[in-house]
Amino acid sequence: MDSEILTSYLRLLACEGIGVLNARRLLDAHGDVRSIFSGKGSRMSGLKPLTKVVRDTVTKRHNEQIIEKEIQFIQDNGICCTGILEEDYPALLKECPDAPLMLFYKGDLSLLNRPALAVVGTRKMTAYGKEMVGELVRNLKPFNPVVVSGMAYGVDIAVYHEARRQGLPVVGVMGTGFQLLYPGAHKKFYEDLFQNGLIVTEYANFNVLSPELFVRRNRIIAGLGQATVVIESAETGGSLSTAFFAREYGREVYAIPGKITDDMSKGCLQLIQDNKAQLLFDFELFVEDLNWNRKEQGSGEQAAAFFPDLEVVTETQWLIVETLRDSVLHIDELALKSRLEVPVLNAELLILELQDVVVGLPGKMFKLNKRPLS
Repeated sequence: MDSEILTSYLRLLACEGIGVLNARRLLDAHGDVRSIFSGKGSRMSGLKPLTKVVRDTVTKRHNEQIIEKEIQFIQDNGICCTGILEEDYPALLKECPDAPLMLFYKGDLSLLNRPALAVVGTRKMTAYGKEMVGELVRNLKPFNPVVVSGMAYGVDIAVYHEARRQGLPVVGVMGTGFQLLYPGAHKKFYEDLFQNGLIVTEYANFNVLSPELFVRRNRIIAGLGQATVVIESAETGGSLSTAFFAREYGREVYAIPGKITDDMSKGCLQLIQDNKAQLLFDFELFVEDLNWNRKEQGSGEQAAAFFPDLEVVTETQWLIVETLRDSVLHIDELALKSRLEVPVLNAELLILELQDVVVGLPGKMFKLNKRPLS
C-alpha cells in the first residue's frame, strides 16, 4: 500500500467517535481516503446526517506521533495492509455494511478469494465437540475450502489443528492488534499461519484493548465465510454473535445439535429451534447445499480442463459457468438461475473475471470469455 494512502487510512482509523458506518460514508462521498484530510474534492458539506462533532474530528489536526509509530511498527514487523477502497480488499467481506476500514495481515491474502467456511464454537469444548470438529473438517477436505477461525481456546483452535492435519488452508481473525497475539499460548500457531495461511485483524496498536473488540471481531469471521457453522455453544456463548452477524449478512448458518441435557449444546439447539440456523447432521448434504459437491454434477475433469489457471476449481465456479453457457445474463438473473446468494456470486464472479473466464459488461451483465467443454 502506498505510504500516503496508508497514512490516511490510519488517520481515519484513529478518529475517535466516528464509527465504521460514518467513516464508510465519508469514503463513499470522497472516493479517495486521502482527500478526506487534504480537502481536495471534499463534499463533506453535503453529508448532512454527519454531526458537526464528527466533521470536526475528521478535519482537526491529528496526533501524528501515533500514526508514525504505527507505520514504524508495521514496517518493523513485516505487516501488510489493505483498505476498503483498495483492489485487494476481500470482495466477500466488502459486501458487509460494517466491514472494517482496514485489514492488517500477515500471510497469503489471496486465500480470501477462495470459498471459505467460518467455524466457531465454545471455548469449553467437550469430547463430543472435538469429535464433530474432526467429522466436519474431514468431510470438507475433498473440496479444499478455506477454514476461518477465531483462534481462541476450545473449538477455534481444534478447528485450526484439524484443518492443518487435513491440509486445508486456515485464516485466523484476531480480536487484538499484532502487538499482542492472544491468547499467548497460541503464539506458535499464529506464527505457523504467517507462513502457511493468513492472520488478519482490523486493529492497530493505538486501539484500546477491551472485551468488546472480540465481539466486533466476530463480524469479520462471519463476513469472510460463505457460511458459518456453530459447533457447541452455551445459551449465551460468544459464538452466537458470529451466527447473528452471518444472518445479518445474508449468509447461511448451520448448527450441530447435541443432547438437550448438555449445557454446551443448548446454544446450538436454540439457534435451530428459533430458525436462526439450519440443522447440520449430514455432512454430505451440507457440502451439497453449499454447491461444493463436485461428484453430484460429475464435472470435475471438465472444470479442471476449463480452468487451467485456477489453483482450485469449486462447484460454485463451475455452476456459474454452466449457467452462463450460451447466455449473456444480468447479475440478478444469474443469481436467480444459479440459486446463489448475491454476495457469494459477486465474490466468485470477481475471481472468474480475474482469470479471464467471465467478462463483465456494462449494466451488470456477464458472459463467458471462453466456451465450456461439451
